[in-house]
Amino acid sequence: MGLRAISQENVTRLAPLRSLRFGWISRLRWSLRGDMLALCGGDGIAVYVGEIGDAPAYHVRGHGAPVKDIAFSPDGNLLASCSADMTIGLSGLTAGEPGAMARLRGHRNSVEALAFSPDGALLASGGADHSIRLWTVENGAQQAVLQCHTDELTSLCFADGGRYLLSAGRDGTVRCWDRSAGFQSRALGRHEDWIRQIALQPGSALLASAGRDMMIRLWRLADGAELRRWPAHAGGVDALAFSPDGGLLASGGRDHAIRLWDVESANELMALSGHRRPVLTLGFNPTGTMLASGAGDNRVMLWSLK
Repeated sequence: MGLRAISQENVTRLAPLRSLRFGWISRLRWSLRGDMLALCGGDGIAVYVGEIGDAPAYHVRGHGAPVKDIAFSPDGNLLASCSADMTIGLSGLTAGEPGAMARLRGHRNSVEALAFSPDGALLASGGADHSIRLWTVENGAQQAVLQCHTDELTSLCFADGGRYLLSAGRDGTVRCWDRSAGFQSRALGRHEDWIRQIALQPGSALLASAGRDMMIRLWRLADGAELRRWPAHAGGVDALAFSPDGGLLASGGRDHAIRLWDVESANELMALSGHRRPVLTLGFNPTGTMLASGAGDNRVMLWSLK
């Protein structure tokens, strides 16, 4: 497309590039190469490959209930999915086409969040049963069950090359699990209400968290220090995404808006309007040339520079 990367200097030139319809949506994810965009929700999973047109390249079938989260493996050869049917799916992607879905079972309630380790060997899942489960990707074996949260898990991510697993949930806490110490955990921080999503700043040890308390908070992983907090969306913050260079943080919330923030100063640089319901999921593509947003209005919007 010849698009330019979005930065603090040009962010005010963002405009809608395309709008897609996709029923009720819970999450969108880009592959690490940026050649695939996957959407999931009440209508299952749709995957766009290459240039994003009006229709997806294919659908991934296999779950019997709404899909809550998806994740591409680092090499792009697997798509993991989790569902209200209490299972995790692993679908091989060969030449851009999905293979048969393998099922992982262990959670005792809806599975809400997924994250691959950076080496692709481990998959973490978090559920409404308050547990985190760790799976060996090669054979689907359950490696461990981690329990410390007192309510539903909502978001997971790995940090520091996979040494740490970060988790957040409806209990309002962010926890850090040390893989090198047998996944011992410590409390990293807390919101005044449930946490919808966490996001790791690329190339750093900073974590952002989005809360129903309408706040965005920024944490330092090394010691759990809260570096900044600021009110972001009336009614609550539902989605976060860092730009690939780490300088921008996009947020979406109950006010139907997308807001772009300078990470260093927490100053708002731009507000994007276009969705008519809460913005539930956001993601920059790996080159930083597009921002994708999904909302309760059953639309996914792609934003790029004018």
